[in-house]
Amino acid sequence: MDNEKPQDEKNLPVPSDLPQPETEETTHIPPKLATAPQRSGSSLTLRLLLLFTLLLALLACAASGYLYWQMQRQSQLLTDTSVSMQQALQTPTQEIHKLSAQLQQAEQKDSTQQATIEQLQQNQVQLQDKIATLAQRHPNHWLAAEAEYLVRIAGRKLWLEKDPQTAAGLLQAADERIAAMQEPSLMPLRKALAQDIAKVQDIKNVDIAGTIFTLDGIIGKLDKMPLHQLGEAEQAPVDDNQPMSASVADWKTNLAKTWKALTEDFFTIRKINTDITPLLSPKQEWYLEENIRNKLLQAQLALYQYNALNYRQSITMARKWIQQYYDLADEHTQEVLQALDALANLTLDPINVQQFQASAQLKQLVTYGRLIPATEAEQ
Repeated sequence: MDNEKPQDEKNLPVPSDLPQPETEETTHIPPKLATAPQRSGSSLTLRLLLLFTLLLALLACAASGYLYWQMQRQSQLLTDTSVSMQQALQTPTQEIHKLSAQLQQAEQKDSTQQATIEQLQQNQVQLQDKIATLAQRHPNHWLAAEAEYLVRIAGRKLWLEKDPQTAAGLLQAADERIAAMQEPSLMPLRKALAQDIAKVQDIKNVDIAGTIFTLDGIIGKLDKMPLHQLGEAEQAPVDDNQPMSASVADWKTNLAKTWKALTEDFFTIRKINTDITPLLSPKQEWYLEENIRNKLLQAQLALYQYNALNYRQSITMARKWIQQYYDLADEHTQEVLQALDALANLTLDPINVQQFQASAQLKQLVTYGRLIPATEAEQ
């Protein structure tokens, strides 16, 4: 044991007056106490790592969001650029279509104008041919135009005015114009005119205007004719001047004579043995006169239309009413009845001529200066 102590003491530091260098004091820490600071240091490091990782994640998110926004912006810019380019492309396309349509319209107008020009050229050729034909005509061919005009007026007189006599005269005048041309080639035309004149002359001539004036005169006399009045019937002669008898046995006869003498100034008794139409009231008289006037006007219209049936019925009905309601002994009534009897015998022949045969040949003569054969006309 003693041996051990000196060793321990040898190990003890020897105090010295010289300054000694500072030496780190090392303390011996127990194992349990040393682990606590190590854990706190590692948790701090972990926290720092986590914070750094979080910051990196946030930066990454921010960077990705920015990149996404930039990509969306670029995409929108690309879309707008594409739309603007398409619009820019559509405008020239529309212009091209518009120009194409205008070109087609211009071509159509050109084709129409070309067709018009060709038609005008054909018309010019035909006009030149007509002028050449007219230049070769005989100087008397103006008579053909006059004859054609006379035939047209004859047709108007015959079919519109129902005047066969004037129509026949106009046709004869047209034949005289053709005869004055002195051309043997116009004999077929003169033959057609002769046939037309014969057909018109066969129609019985009726003085339509004279008959119309006669009916107007009858209408003017209607208000002058008196109505049929009740006439006095013939009665047996009665001796009213016989004196009354003084005998009492004749009291009945005397009483009858006295009563008759008192009442004959107040009452008039007539005995009628025939059927007499009753008197008409003023209103009925006016209606009767207007109905007769209407029938006579219908007869005038039937004359203009050349309708024999309606004319005859109207005249017959007017005559029947005059005989039935007007005084037959009156002078005006007798004149009206005589005039109606004469008008009732009027005969209206129907006009069967529908067209003049010479019209077509006259048209050829006026247009071409000659008569065209049937074979050439068909071609």
